[in-house]
Amino acid sequence: MNRLVIAVAIASSLLVIPGCYRPTSEASLNESSEVERIESNPVEAKGDGHNQHHQQHHPDSHSEHSGEEPEKPQNPTQAKLTVPSAIAANQPVALGIEIQDTAGNPISEFDIVHEKKMHLIVVSDDLQFFSHIHPTQNQGGQFQVENIFPSGGNYTLFADYKPRGDAQRVSALKTTVAGNPSPPKEMTLTRSQTLGNTEVGLMLPTEEISPGEPITLAFHLEDVQTQTMVTDLQSYLGELGHLVIVKQSDSPTEADYIHAHPMPNHGPGHLEFMTQFPEPGNYKMWGEFNRNGEIIAAEFWVTVK
Repeated sequence: MNRLVIAVAIASSLLVIPGCYRPTSEASLNESSEVERIESNPVEAKGDGHNQHHQQHHPDSHSEHSGEEPEKPQNPTQAKLTVPSAIAANQPVALGIEIQDTAGNPISEFDIVHEKKMHLIVVSDDLQFFSHIHPTQNQGGQFQVENIFPSGGNYTLFADYKPRGDAQRVSALKTTVAGNPSPPKEMTLTRSQTLGNTEVGLMLPTEEISPGEPITLAFHLEDVQTQTMVTDLQSYLGELGHLVIVKQSDSPTEADYIHAHPMPNHGPGHLEFMTQFPEPGNYKMWGEFNRNGEIIAAEFWVTVK
């Protein structure tokens, strides 16, 4: 009988694509082996899931759209990640995530936040790969989803969830894929990216970004053919855009993660996100938008000094 591969992250108070999910069977999740435990210190929830939740696990993080104090989590949780013993690149991998209290008792009741009970952000630790997927709960309460890892290397999975009646939080889970990682890419500070028929531009108030200071990040989406601002943006997961930011590090943690939503003062093809970067360093961001039913994710780097 095979042993289980389990990664555990403990989260205490926190708030916190392209990708789609296909529910996996319990049988596929049982084909796993080896046990690993990874623990993180409790973090403080920021946001309520309806206001822009600056899901930055940092004492200075805040809700962008209100001056209210962030909700304090009542009960710490731990997240267990179950993966197959051998993960092959470019093959569907069954992932299982179980949320427990610190005594190991399963938690099965969750509030829906932005149309889902759980959002799972998967990034390679070199930040070359990004996926935003949505596990679904089975009858036993475990969240299940499939993901395809494009290459060998280490990956971090940020699980965003809200136990019923408690604060929203994020748990950082780890897994490793056998094989060679993707060739390294040089970090570029380009401020425009073309995805299909959409050109996405990033505009900063200044390139000299200081840690801990609020900053507005503006995205302009233009139709490549007509060279006019797009007018067919649609809601995606309850918002006109999602912005995920991860700080470059050897092994990202909850403290390296930010998730923001646009402010209400948007115009055609123009969205603004207010956030702050907690520490100096390089950060990669992915702006996700739904253009007439097609999800696009534009990626940019910023440097904070």
